[in-house]
Amino acid sequence: MNQDSSHFIRYLESLKDSMIFGSLPGSELRKFLGSMKPERWPAGTFKNSSEVSFALHFIVMGKIKAFQINPNTGREHTIFILTSGSLFDIIYFLDRRPHDVYWEVLEDLELLSYPMEDMKRWLSEYPILNHTILRYLGHKMRQFEDTTADISLHNTLVRLAHLLLKHINEESHQLEVINNLSNDEIASLIGTTRAVVNRHIQVLKKCGAIRVSRKHIDIKDIEVLFSISEERLVP
Repeated sequence: MNQDSSHFIRYLESLKDSMIFGSLPGSELRKFLGSMKPERWPAGTFKNSSEVSFALHFIVMGKIKAFQINPNTGREHTIFILTSGSLFDIIYFLDRRPHDVYWEVLEDLELLSYPMEDMKRWLSEYPILNHTILRYLGHKMRQFEDTTADISLHNTLVRLAHLLLKHINEESHQLEVINNLSNDEIASLIGTTRAVVNRHIQVLKKCGAIRVSRKHIDIKDIEVLFSISEERLVP
């Protein structure tokens, strides 16, 4: 990427703020960014795993989901939703094994892409990147652990409460990442159907935990939501 680009400083600041690349010295970070390719994927874009696995993609702005689908039933499960500061497809980068994952852009996506083979060289030259990538993976693995436990141990109402609490901004108490998802998308995240999510949202409204407008959920009483998530309150 040309350092004279009008976007270069903005991209540089995004990398500095990230968990993985923020550890690089400023001069090296500039060099790294200079080798990255800016891309834009419009909302609604679908990709299969082979279409994204040629490079590591750093999200500057936007939102994308990774999901799997049962070809016989059409039922989907959303593995995760990624936003600014996230990196993908890091799983393929580590083991180089194809995996049955699809990607859908939920909000216009601005990316910085870096070839897989070149990234291996950077890891050998800058061992600190190995540490930060492991920390990033640990963060993602903990999310997978929480999701697996939720699906195995809790009913769908509790899982919905957990999902909402996980995405609340601690300062504003407002939802982020999932704040404008459809009920279909929310159902796919917690392993249920839209009809079940619709019913549970009405329950949360009735007990005063949330307020709902079109594809938007506001947290009204976080303590009630906590009580439901901990199964101390059964509406």
